[in-house]
Amino acid sequence: MADMSFTVSNYAGTAAVPFVAPAILSADTIANGYCSVLDNVRYKTNLRKVSGGTVEARTCDFATNGSLDISDVQLTLTELQVNEEICNHELAQTWAAEQMRGNYAGVPGDYEQYLAQYVASRVAEDIEKNIWRGNYNHTDGSTSGGGAGTLFGSIMSRYVAEATPSHETLVAGAFTADDNASTGIATHLADLVADLPSALVGEDSTKIYMSRKTFQLYFQFLAADQNNPVLATQMAKFYLGYEIITPAGFPNDTLLASRVDNLYFGTNVLTDHVEARFIDLRNTTGADLTRILMMFDGGTQIVDEASMACVRRSA
Repeated sequence: MADMSFTVSNYAGTAAVPFVAPAILSADTIANGYCSVLDNVRYKTNLRKVSGGTVEARTCDFATNGSLDISDVQLTLTELQVNEEICNHELAQTWAAEQMRGNYAGVPGDYEQYLAQYVASRVAEDIEKNIWRGNYNHTDGSTSGGGAGTLFGSIMSRYVAEATPSHETLVAGAFTADDNASTGIATHLADLVADLPSALVGEDSTKIYMSRKTFQLYFQFLAADQNNPVLATQMAKFYLGYEIITPAGFPNDTLLASRVDNLYFGTNVLTDHVEARFIDLRNTTGADLTRILMMFDGGTQIVDEASMACVRRSA
């Protein structure tokens, strides 16, 4: 969290950047580079995909041996806001109680900064959830239910929205910690890798994404299969040489293989179109309340669905 000093009760305008940016960019996926981030988007931007181009033996003439193909997809941001209100008396009591923990408190010395830190953490949680689960129900791939977020369309919802995803395996039922032919995590991982597009096969940049619950199932399977939990701890970080990463907001019963540079989150936090305010109503209405207002944009997009593979639950 940024080190902020509140010299007045109204905190707004371009000064919002040190608060809004950490609130959004501290989301687990963004902070750890699990997707590509565009932090200077104004409403829309195009993501370009370039393909084609071959090498052949040199000659004295110029003759084309193919052409580059340039296409694009559009990343559109959704306007978002935070409107919160808290009693100053209750806030001061909570902050004082935290401060009494001494060296273990880990809270700012000013209770407005404490409030900013708390709100920022909640914003990060919501952004993280929606990057992966916005409009995506992990139980059947629909747009609601199953812990789906509602702020903006997620990476997974955009993948499912493709008419016929090229490398997708649909399974029935929740994943289990075994090699069951229908539900086992070992079976699903094998199917995912077997169906990788050629661009991902054997590449160091290929990552396997799964939820932390699914990762636990994989760990349980390895520990039982190897009869050695210590060995399983190291083995579970990879599958057939591909690194496994577990974003905090990733949906259960879903496996995704992709490069990081194929997955995008866009926001406007470094533009002049964001705002954050702390308004102490004691100076206006006399109420012992503080209102927190934030306005910013966010959205996701995938560049090339055909350069991904997925195993997900559909029933």
